[in-house]
Amino acid sequence: MSITLYRKYRPQHFSDVIGQESVVRTFENALKLGRVGQSYLLTGPRGTGKTTLARLFAKAVNCAHRKGAEPCDTCEHCHQIEEGRSLDVIEIDAASHTGVDNIRELRDTIKLLPTTGSHKIYIIDEVHMLSTGAFNALLKTLEEPPAHVIFILATTEIHKVPATILSRCQRFDLSRLPIKSITEKLARITKAEKIQITPGAIGMIAEIAEGGMRDAESLLTQIASLTDSAIDETTVSVMFGSSETKNLVALATRLADGDLPEALRLIGTLSEDGKDLSVFAGSFLNFLRKLLLSSASPKESLPFLEDLAETHQLALIDLGSRFTPEKIVRMLEFFQTAKRDSKNATIPELPLEIAIVKTLSSDSDPLPKPAVSDLPTPSRPSPTRVTLPVTPPIPAVPDTPLMPTKNEERIIAPGQPIAAPAPQTIPETTTADFSLSEVKAAWKSIVEQAKILNASLALALMQSSPVEARNQTLVIQTKHNFHKERLDTPESKLTLGQAFAKILSFEPKFQIVLEKTSAPVPETATSDPSLVSQALEMLGGKIVPEQG
Repeated sequence: MSITLYRKYRPQHFSDVIGQESVVRTFENALKLGRVGQSYLLTGPRGTGKTTLARLFAKAVNCAHRKGAEPCDTCEHCHQIEEGRSLDVIEIDAASHTGVDNIRELRDTIKLLPTTGSHKIYIIDEVHMLSTGAFNALLKTLEEPPAHVIFILATTEIHKVPATILSRCQRFDLSRLPIKSITEKLARITKAEKIQITPGAIGMIAEIAEGGMRDAESLLTQIASLTDSAIDETTVSVMFGSSETKNLVALATRLADGDLPEALRLIGTLSEDGKDLSVFAGSFLNFLRKLLLSSASPKESLPFLEDLAETHQLALIDLGSRFTPEKIVRMLEFFQTAKRDSKNATIPELPLEIAIVKTLSSDSDPLPKPAVSDLPTPSRPSPTRVTLPVTPPIPAVPDTPLMPTKNEERIIAPGQPIAAPAPQTIPETTTADFSLSEVKAAWKSIVEQAKILNASLALALMQSSPVEARNQTLVIQTKHNFHKERLDTPESKLTLGQAFAKILSFEPKFQIVLEKTSAPVPETATSDPSLVSQALEMLGGKIVPEQG
């Protein structure tokens, strides 16, 4: 075959372009209305028509006898474009012209006027390959281009193009072509070229191309050049192997069946066949996304399955009914990790094999929430609220009544009258679930722990001591009323509870009382030398004499 099919059958008119209707319509309207911009950016997978659309637009812009948006194909400019000798359309491969000097040279040439057409068009392919310096130089040109210059940038990796460049271009996203569209065009080509091929073989080539028309035409050129006999599915399978989608469906089916050995064997076969397992993992992630959409809503997912063959669409819809969305989300997490790890894995198969084992492992399933009856019994019983008042054994100093504790509250249903408590009905279960001796033995450690949490609180505790344990409540006796007020705050009780939890692994309730023979509070803290020394020790201070 003297010429590759994708060159011979490259679209020469906008009406020949398939699968990119929205982009074509926008270009046609711009040409018809005379609203041509000065910088465009085309992005999309390989072989979807980026360069073809750029050349068509350049051809139509400079056409002398344009009919609406379509070039006439008869003027000198159209002939030059078709033959690749136009001086007004400059194509630059950014992969081989990455430096800043190349862009500076371009900036010098854009000042020259076009030779035959109305515009000079610069098509920069794979623009993401430019260096940082080259991008900066291009940015200056895109900001203020001459009126006779149009830039058309093309890239397969839009995320690598700086935002400053994107903001100065009209962006068009090209999508993968549906299997049906590729199949129809390949059928027209084989008929025109008189290539004997079965419809099934055409479908396999279209599927292997993965949405790229150029790839499909290149594969057809290759297989037609290597055999004189009729081409069928077996011929395509022998030359190019099974389609990747077939392998994706096979792996998903084995996961649905819970067949671990066969799933692992499939990964081994792909590795032996020379498949890039990192690329396969990425393709499987895309397949799982479609599977998730199919599982969640089979009818609404059909537009997302157009790039699959009909048999694979049916297989995916069937698989979607066998997985729950939650299961698919878990699989996405596992295989996303596999995709990331496979790039640098010493054993290429290992990340995918781990993802498969995790998917099929029963350990990966979320544990059911235990029933209330199955919950383990805590080592200590939950505190019981006592609804009757209990008189403390250590009375307070006159004129300083004790604050009621939570144990002295009575639970009353709304709307019920408050009845007087009956002292004789005190239950026998009012003893605490901890001993006073246990607290006394650990009291020093508790004070040290409280010191770590709040040094000023520890100072009050050093003047206090535990005296009784009852009803899950610890009674703490202190010497001074200001210490009692300090310890009786909710914040102090919370801190004290944390100290108990750290040392003794339980949190009692607290009741703070004063000693019977507590001395009056002095007017100044300096009247109590022992208290001053303890404060200095706790807070790390020192006495400073007054300055005369």
